[in-house]
Amino acid sequence: MKPLVISLGFNGYQWIYARNVETQRAYCVRHGFDYVMVSRPRFSNMLMECAWLKIPLITAALEAGRPWVLFLDSDVEVKVSAPSFLSNETGSSDLYLANGFSGRVNSGVIIARRSERVVSLFSEMYSNAMKPIPAEDDVGWGENGHVIHYTKRYNGLQILDARWNNNFSPTLDDYFRHYSAGPMRKFYEFTLFEKVVYRAAKIYNKYLPPNKLSFNESMDLLMNSVRAAYPQAFPMPFNKSTGRSISI
Repeated sequence: MKPLVISLGFNGYQWIYARNVETQRAYCVRHGFDYVMVSRPRFSNMLMECAWLKIPLITAALEAGRPWVLFLDSDVEVKVSAPSFLSNETGSSDLYLANGFSGRVNSGVIIARRSERVVSLFSEMYSNAMKPIPAEDDVGWGENGHVIHYTKRYNGLQILDARWNNNFSPTLDDYFRHYSAGPMRKFYEFTLFEKVVYRAAKIYNKYLPPNKLSFNESMDLLMNSVRAAYPQAFPMPFNKSTGRSISI
């Protein structure tokens, strides 16, 4: 199996950062990686908490046999000069992250090599998604705080050079430029269309009916929808005793 590169975008983000997505797709063509941009279903009332989906997506891809998985947020631009992310392999590490502008690891770029321990790590993060973490690790929303917390003592982690996830310096000769909320966002030159979509998405999301399901119920529904839309990348788990694929 080829290495898989994953990105995701719902609620307008798949259109707001479509130019970045194309740089990701071109990168995969250059280096012979498979690529999937997860944009179905188009909308989710989980809103920003959809970012959590990257954790079970990475896990599912590794469990399906992918030797390597690279996750990129949709607001990550991949430069033409970017080498293969496999060039970071150390032999002993199975998780590769760069520090962001806060000095803590940023989960907008995640490189994972298939192993039982890294799958267990992602599973632990996900199963504890609704449990509080120390204030020093918290970022206010999404999965990044849990990634910070659960990787602190993980001995399979390799810290990447900032060029692999630059979300703080517009002058850095980088590979992956990350226009996340923070110092770099103002340097992303939105087109008129992207500005319109961004504003429309803000309004749409504001008036979405409240989500009455629990986090786990919502994520299970979303993950099953994604598996159905992208069965080659994220096949349903297989129950050996019944011989059938099973929903989460």
